[in-house]
Amino acid sequence: MEINLNDKNCIVHLEMGNANMELFLKYEKELKKALEGNERRYCHSISVALTAVNLAENYDADKDNCLVAGILHDYCKNMTLDELFSNCEKYKVNLTEEDRMADGCIHGFLAAKMCKELYDINDEVYNAIYFHTCGKPNMTILEKIIYIADFIEPLRRFRDKVSDIRKLAYKDIDSAIVAASEASISFLTKREKFIHSNTIKTLEYYKDVVSKR
Repeated sequence: MEINLNDKNCIVHLEMGNANMELFLKYEKELKKALEGNERRYCHSISVALTAVNLAENYDADKDNCLVAGILHDYCKNMTLDELFSNCEKYKVNLTEEDRMADGCIHGFLAAKMCKELYDINDEVYNAIYFHTCGKPNMTILEKIIYIADFIEPLRRFRDKVSDIRKLAYKDIDSAIVAASEASISFLTKREKFIHSNTIKTLEYYKDVVSKR
């Protein structure tokens, strides 16, 4: 099955391959409710999910887990910062001071916890959603795929060097993570945004992995 995504006249074609359509339709329906009124974020989330399925085929990863994590990774993106903090309290997401300063990561922490309670996602999917923005050292293949799919999905236009990283992701995902982490840090630095230590640790860890081959 092929799915077309329209976002500001950009049509994206991604193959579903052998992905589980029952799972897709189930979680796509939940995503629509969570992101009601935010067509751009909805299209991004579906694009991440299908990109993750394509990467799963490339790296022999679990396509169902990639599909679900990709669809749900931005489940809380419609929330304001105050709503994120409020729901973190409600769902008992313990935020450190650093987490609060790197507020662009909070939606992932909360989405993982909410989706665990609402849909009983498994621990692998939980972690992939939780770390999809800031990353972490020694990620599983699922965590790597969601981290990089979020960066390279075809609707992305604002990322530095995204075209090169998109090509690299299908050849060497660890090197793609290095390039994506560097680009993220550069993006945040230029905008004088706080950088979560996990993002820095991710870059350092995968630079070391790649250099030791």
